[in-house]
Amino acid sequence: KYGLSNDVVLVGGTTDSNAAFFAAAGANPEYGTAVTSLGSTLAIKQLSSTYVEDASRGVYSHRFPRFGGSDGEESDNEEEAWLIGGASNVGCAVLRAEDFSTEELSSLSLEIDPNEDSPLSYYPLIKTGERFPVADSSKEPVLSPKPDSRTEYLHGILQGIGDVERDGFKVLGELGATPKLPKVVLSCGGGSKNDMWIAMRQRRLKEIYGDDSDDVVVKRATNTEASYGAALLAAATFDS
Repeated sequence: KYGLSNDVVLVGGTTDSNAAFFAAAGANPEYGTAVTSLGSTLAIKQLSSTYVEDASRGVYSHRFPRFGGSDGEESDNEEEAWLIGGASNVGCAVLRAEDFSTEELSSLSLEIDPNEDSPLSYYPLIKTGERFPVADSSKEPVLSPKPDSRTEYLHGILQGIGDVERDGFKVLGELGATPKLPKVVLSCGGGSKNDMWIAMRQRRLKEIYGDDSDDVVVKRATNTEASYGAALLAAATFDS
């Protein structure tokens, strides 16, 4: 059916987004490892020891294989793992819709202090409707008031996207993610190239940790290609 050679051995399968998680986090990540994809839309996934699902919040779970048992076998049910998360309609597509060029994004980001809050409270959708962290087909974009300064405008948009990410992880915790909040957030996608934004997102995310704000780190993932993740999954399956 697929034109594969008779010598090919099929040992596992997954979706492209889950394969990207494998690529970023490896085949045997710790509970609390999360991956945020900053592409045209924003998607988050977190490894949890508990199953979480709520269609009204756009939250779903995929069973995650556990490798590396004492005899190289998959872990038993007491150590089951779930890849939980959701995908928002908010994302980097709004930057193109608002005519920010790659060069402008780079230069203006250097003018933004990631430790300062923007007074602008945006929900930067490009069209009506949201999936996560709440499923609301009538959710409207909020991109006003629009300041004269392009730097201030960009600051508000990036903060708005980061706040959707923060609220997404907060929802996962409220629904029963274990651990309640991620310990490390690996970033992939075009937006992960922006160091200022990584620092801003980490600061905003720490707001929901209270006294435990030192317990989360946001950084760029080394590997992000789904093909690499699929290879890791295959290798781990062979080893098990």
